Amino acid sequence: MTVTFLGGLGDVGRNCTVVEQDGKLLVIDFGVMFPDPAVMPGVRQVLPDMGWLNSRARDVVGLVVTHGHEDHLGGVPHFLRNIEVPLYGSALSMALGEHKVTEARLADRTSFHVIGDGERRKIGPFDLEALPITHSVPQSLCIVLHTPVGALVHTGDFKIDPSPVDGRLTDLDRLRSLGDEGIALLMADSTNADRPGRSASETEIGATLRRLFSERPDRRLIVSCFASHLHRVQQVCDAAVDEGRVVVPAGRSMVNNFRIARQLGVLNVPERAVFGVEQLGNLEPRDVCVVCTGSQGELGAALSQIASGTHSDVKVGLIDTVILSSHPIPGNERAVFRMVSRLARQGAEVIHDGHEQVHTSGHAQRDELRELHQACRPRWFVPIEGEYHMLARHAGLAREMGMKAKRVLTLTDGAQITLKGNELQVRAGVPAPYHYVDGALDDPGAEVIGERLALTSGFVHVTVVLDAQGRLAAPPDIASRGWLDVTKHADVVESLADEIAESVERAVQPSRAIPDADEIERVIRRAAGRFVGTRTQRRPAISAAVISLD
Repeated sequence: MTVTFLGGLGDVGRNCTVVEQDGKLLVIDFGVMFPDPAVMPGVRQVLPDMGWLNSRARDVVGLVVTHGHEDHLGGVPHFLRNIEVPLYGSALSMALGEHKVTEARLADRTSFHVIGDGERRKIGPFDLEALPITHSVPQSLCIVLHTPVGALVHTGDFKIDPSPVDGRLTDLDRLRSLGDEGIALLMADSTNADRPGRSASETEIGATLRRLFSERPDRRLIVSCFASHLHRVQQVCDAAVDEGRVVVPAGRSMVNNFRIARQLGVLNVPERAVFGVEQLGNLEPRDVCVVCTGSQGELGAALSQIASGTHSDVKVGLIDTVILSSHPIPGNERAVFRMVSRLARQGAEVIHDGHEQVHTSGHAQRDELRELHQACRPRWFVPIEGEYHMLARHAGLAREMGMKAKRVLTLTDGAQITLKGNELQVRAGVPAPYHYVDGALDDPGAEVIGERLALTSGFVHVTVVLDAQGRLAAPPDIASRGWLDVTKHADVVESLADEIAESVERAVQPSRAIPDADEIERVIRRAAGRFVGTRTQRRPAISAAVISLD
């Protein structure tokens, strides 16, 4: 048995694990990661790299989705463009996946297979068992693979919630039974490995929402959360309906997930209480609860449009209370609070988890992780799904609970491990770089991202025209964007042109052979770089063009 980690070991998001048995591959999750605009300008999504998987495409027998969050399911359309393979998961995960795949016009490249709680399924040589596990999206699964070396357990994202909204509990009894039989390898969520105690139950958030709603009978309510966080959406809807309000889903993914979840019976809202966003103008503010996407400050999401005043149907003001029923994903804090400020500037009251308990994590904290480890008692343990410091903390917890240090492996993306009998070997691994998606063109590449970062300080372009003898036929032409205000600093631009002219003239002295155009370009770039750095203490990107008049 070989396990390859293509994403999620060192970042929050982009989760992907691949298990190999008898020369066949089973992929567990293929998710996206929120890009950091500071270091990934223009990037829309970050995915696991498929270079290694593409080289083994004929060996892939299936893709199993642990749950319906974007960081586990969102990359599936991209995966299917490369590899045609069946999909497996819970009814909700498959319905969400089918919508994505159909929208991407890739339905002919896959089939959808629902796996129920406790069901065992053969997928190629793999003997898979799906266990119910609690998380912030319904019907999340813990994946167990029964193999010749023992059971492999992949938790996906999870918490141990004693009172989930749907009453569906984590199957700890089955995990204890598997621990008695012998779990060879545990791979477990590490997102909250830094946090002591236990995460609050999802049902506690419902009580807070009800109180906040009842305290604001005359205000319009706008609640934002992840569209896939359907337990939270259910509690928002319950509180709204009990207060005599109608529910208005807003944002494309919220509208789609709302519809899909109602069709599956996962979300229960009376038909009379659901209105379209285009009907808001006919409703009294006190009778409305808008539930929308955009809690992470994502550009283009409903709440971001509302905050910027560009949403076609929702305008906020003094009558509105906006509740962010979420917590910023690491790296998103600035975008979220910039959005909060925009909402407040328009007069809205804004409530977030810094004010009230309007959010609880869907990830296990340290006491819950201890409970998982006590149940599983694995022979080997690899912490997954988190930034590296989270993985390290989870590894430390396993050691605190008595696991030998050599049996706890803190790995990074691209790592491969092979289990044979009772032994485990760490292999050389495979490349696992970020795969960037930007617009309609796939993967701009690290080099392009580096060039974009260079352009954040502006650029300077120099054009030089040479006569037949290689001498300047005209003064150098300087064009720039984002470097300086040329109306205020015309003298700087003129001095730069003089510096470049002198450098070119030295390079084409009569006593020397006439340099070719490439050499002149290098001379120009070096001269411009020295001048710009010394005179302005700035580092714009510099390019040059040489035109020869033969």
